[in-house]
Amino acid sequence: KDLKKDNQIMAMLSESYLDFDQLYNYIQRKYFNGFWDKYDLQITVCNPVDSVYVSPPDDQWHHCYEFFYETILKDGMQVPGSDFYYLDNLNGRISYFASLPYFDSTQNESTLFIELDSRFISEGLGYPELLLEGDFYRVEMDFSYAKYNTNKLITSSGDFAYNTSDKDYSKGHDGFEFLKYDGYDHLIYNIDQSNSIIVSYPSVFWVDILISFSYLFSFFFILLILLLSVSQLSPFSIRIVWNFKNKIQLAMTGLLFFSVFFFGIGTVYFSIKQYQNRHFEILHEKIQSVYVELIHKLEFEDDIHNWSSESYYDLNALLQKFSNVFYSDINLFDEDGVLLASSRPEIFKLGLIGSRMNPDAYREMSVVKRSEFIHNEKIGKLKYLSAYVPFVNSENNLLAYLNLPYFTRQNELTREITNLVVAIINIIVLLSILSFVFSLILSNTITMPLRLIQQKIGKISLSEKNEKIEYDEKDEIGSLIDEYNIMVDKLQKSAELLARSERETAWREMAKQIAHEIKNPLTPMKLGIQHLQRSYLERGEDWENQVDKISKTLIEQIDTLSSIATEFSNFAKMPLAKNTQVNMVEKLKNAIGLYSDYKGCKIQLYLNGIEALYVFADKEQLSRVFGNLIKNAIQSVPDNRSGKIDVELSKRGNYAIIAIKDNGKGIPDAIRDKLFQPNFTTKTSGMGLGLAIVRNIITNIGGNIYYETELNKGTNFYVELPVLDV
Repeated sequence: KDLKKDNQIMAMLSESYLDFDQLYNYIQRKYFNGFWDKYDLQITVCNPVDSVYVSPPDDQWHHCYEFFYETILKDGMQVPGSDFYYLDNLNGRISYFASLPYFDSTQNESTLFIELDSRFISEGLGYPELLLEGDFYRVEMDFSYAKYNTNKLITSSGDFAYNTSDKDYSKGHDGFEFLKYDGYDHLIYNIDQSNSIIVSYPSVFWVDILISFSYLFSFFFILLILLLSVSQLSPFSIRIVWNFKNKIQLAMTGLLFFSVFFFGIGTVYFSIKQYQNRHFEILHEKIQSVYVELIHKLEFEDDIHNWSSESYYDLNALLQKFSNVFYSDINLFDEDGVLLASSRPEIFKLGLIGSRMNPDAYREMSVVKRSEFIHNEKIGKLKYLSAYVPFVNSENNLLAYLNLPYFTRQNELTREITNLVVAIINIIVLLSILSFVFSLILSNTITMPLRLIQQKIGKISLSEKNEKIEYDEKDEIGSLIDEYNIMVDKLQKSAELLARSERETAWREMAKQIAHEIKNPLTPMKLGIQHLQRSYLERGEDWENQVDKISKTLIEQIDTLSSIATEFSNFAKMPLAKNTQVNMVEKLKNAIGLYSDYKGCKIQLYLNGIEALYVFADKEQLSRVFGNLIKNAIQSVPDNRSGKIDVELSKRGNYAIIAIKDNGKGIPDAIRDKLFQPNFTTKTSGMGLGLAIVRNIITNIGGNIYYETELNKGTNFYVELPVLDV
């Protein structure tokens, strides 16, 4: 709209002689500078009768209006709200075209045809999209792209370095092609014979796929730690066995993990600091470069408030030129901190930034007199670095304050940090796996001798010969094993001495008991023989009766000695058990039948409805057990009390319970702990081996025997025997 109303353009077109270079420079300098330096500007001036020569391959003259209007009709798409058209001419460049008519005072028409074509350059860093309306945003990805026209590279963007010709990529087929080349996947769209577009993305290799396992490992590792932490607080927690081996593994893995973890944090922190310092250095170098270029243009000026030159319309145009060169916005503020010129005046016109200099920067420049000041500034949510230097002329007089706002791309920092974190995670995963395997091997190697010692100690027996451990290493574990071997030798000697002492003590006690038991019948035997000898010498009237009486007494005492010898023999060597299936109901009935009339005691059997209950044992040994217990129960009843013996059979779980209850004298407290000792008895006869033999038989079957007693009320003996499944 400003072009159509520009009187100076109209005046130049109305002159009898058109100075085309002057017109071109005026239009380019005033309307197509700054951002539009990315485009090639072509201007054609035509009258209604003029023709235009079109260069090869057309190579002929055309009527000017018809040619350009036909181009608009064929390829043009009008830009809303303007006289410009976007040309969809598939030349690989971005092209705009406008037709602007002008009329002089006599209504003679001259038309200005303006064409803008994007230059053959790669897309640079550009400016932040601060002035874009709506929800537009740039998607930052790893894609690269290139445009080719007539097999020649027109423009490209991204990390991939494309060749100047597309012959290495395209086979010339129409439509789409797919190609793997130089570590990238390329999608080629052949629009026609002359134009093609290539979009490229880094190829995915097995290492990239393996990286995903690092994230999964980290996720599940953290999840496992959380679950274990929660489970330790739960009543249904999984208790970890913290043995020596697990502690070694945890210590090694944990030490490495946390070392690499904190190393990673430190690396990320220093990378961010290094990134910031690098951009500080870049900004410092860039503002010095801009300063040098501005000095060439303005060093002899005393006041630049209304500066202009033949090449530049004003200071804004000059700054826009340098802005395109250095890829940075440039601002100039006067000595009062008020904006003089900017390569991006739109930002100030829209009120995104105030027209005054940043207060902190102005104080540092004006009051503190800093030669350079770089700090962080903010536009909305956009944070950026901003550098200031005083701009002076050749006489060292202050002309302005030069400012460069440097918009570092946060996504570049994020990408660098992300790549660094990914690398650290991969290192952590790799080292964690290696450390886990190494700690597993090392802990097994370290704890193997300890486990061997544990096994050997667990097998130590006083009755058998214990094996020593062979270990050749001269370390702490070797010293421990040496001490163990010494202990084995000492234990062997101690066991031999203890066994010998126990045998001597046992035989000594047994000898005392046997001597006592034998001595008892010898005295009446000696008296009987002496009496028999006197009777024989005197030969009185009843001599024969005395011989008969004394003979019976001797025979009775001899039977007692024989009984003592037999009982001792049975204890010394129990006969081998011949286990068979035994019905406890029948066995108890038979045992009770033997003692049904013994000393007038009343014996009753309670079966609790059990008809058959089987155990696996020796029949004769069971008869001996129950016979001994019933006999002891009967003998415990005092003479002044009517004996009552109850025998009860029941089942509890997998065990048969036989209870033998009497109403006897009970067992005194002083002798309860000695009841099952082999040489203890409360009777006037016998060796006290009965209950010892009973317990031995029951224990060999896999059962148990215990008792409950109360003085002057009776004793209950309980026998538990494992039940046989039939």
